Amino acid sequence: MKRKALFIGVDMGTSSTRVGVIDESGRRRGAASRPARLSNPAPRVYEQCPDEMYASVMLAIADVLAQPSINARDVCGIAICGQMAGISTIGRHWEATTPYDSWLDMRCASQVQRLKPYEQQIIERSGGPVSATHAAKWLYWRDEQPQVYRRVSKLIMPAAYVAGRMAALEAEAAFMDDTYLGFNSFADSRTLQWNTSLIDEFHLDAERLPQLVRPWDRIGAVCARAARDCGLPVGTPIFAGCADIAASLLGTGAFASGQLFDIAGTGAVLATLLDTFAVDAQHKTLSTFRHCVPGMYYSMAYVGGAGLTLKGFGLTPDECLQLEARAAALGARNKLLYLPHCGGRHAPYDASLSGAFVGLDWSHDRTDQYRAMLESIAYEYAQFLRCMRDIDNVAGLGGVISLGGGANSPVFRQIKADVLGLPYHKLPSAEYGVLGAAMLAGHGAGVFADLQQTAMDWRAPVQSVALPDPSR
Repeated sequence: MKRKALFIGVDMGTSSTRVGVIDESGRRRGAASRPARLSNPAPRVYEQCPDEMYASVMLAIADVLAQPSINARDVCGIAICGQMAGISTIGRHWEATTPYDSWLDMRCASQVQRLKPYEQQIIERSGGPVSATHAAKWLYWRDEQPQVYRRVSKLIMPAAYVAGRMAALEAEAAFMDDTYLGFNSFADSRTLQWNTSLIDEFHLDAERLPQLVRPWDRIGAVCARAARDCGLPVGTPIFAGCADIAASLLGTGAFASGQLFDIAGTGAVLATLLDTFAVDAQHKTLSTFRHCVPGMYYSMAYVGGAGLTLKGFGLTPDECLQLEARAAALGARNKLLYLPHCGGRHAPYDASLSGAFVGLDWSHDRTDQYRAMLESIAYEYAQFLRCMRDIDNVAGLGGVISLGGGANSPVFRQIKADVLGLPYHKLPSAEYGVLGAAMLAGHGAGVFADLQQTAMDWRAPVQSVALPDPSR
């Protein structure tokens, strides 16, 4: 019997790297993960080592290929999705020249203010407001780290760094796929070009920008060294991949305009699908991006580091389980509020904000504090939803699809359903970003002719629904 073609999807997250293998019928054949290290060497400075990120991907691929059900020779392509708002840099020979400047990092706050006078133009053309993302980080490296910057040949995404290293590319072949552009103030998302007039305004060298590609474009093939590192055959095709949120949305197989998604991970993301390129010029809170599927878009905002809060509060996994049960019965009886912006606020941008409990007194215990942390994300989402309805009056019509690690918490889902007044649909536990990336590899290889139809055919049924309680 003929063996089915296999495709590998990789999701490079903030705290872990996940890898999955699917076959051409959509069956998940294997999965593996490796931890990723996030460094916080100074207040509001968050970075990761690109070489460590590469190693985590190689080790996770090797782990999954070691599973007896998988033959590496059947792998017909690989695509990597990854973090969106941070930036990596490379030298002429694809060597990392700086740490990965994380999406959580606020060290470039002073540069954000330099971009503010151009914000209206930036929103209309890139899709997103000015924040501590690609453009501000570029200005930071040039103006505040000039000795380091002189070694920089190209600015790229961390997923592209790993893919290019696997393919032994040189800097001239640097690429960025179009699903990241909403976080780049120097991009023109509508025309899939760089906004060269604004780049010139800041006296930046446009030659340091990568070429723009589509998520399924082939960027190279696994080189001999990478083959030794991960176990894939030399010559295995590598496709561009995409932003992690775009991959997750694709993996769900849901494409109705106005559909909401909650991706509860290290960042807490609320996103809505759009059938037109609509931007948030009024509130300057939402960023709009291209979807993997041509002609589709999505708008989103996020709470930075939401998934780090409980860890930073010193809670162990066992204690979280205990607090989960008690918080479910507690309700919002003590009106304790929590401000979740421990590293500054990302949407709308305000680097000066910090975290805080408001209304704390001696009657509150750890359960009250735990529930207040969960409620804080729901209250942020309520503001995001108001912004979304100003640009799309059907946002939320189909309820919310709940993804990410936080989706496994029934009390968290119920709190958000109550605050938003919308049903929360939980899908079976799966790595939807990994699945979306694998689909892109299959599409690039010519096996999945219609990307959207493939995702719809593989759509998982809803596992459970949390209905909003009007009394709350």
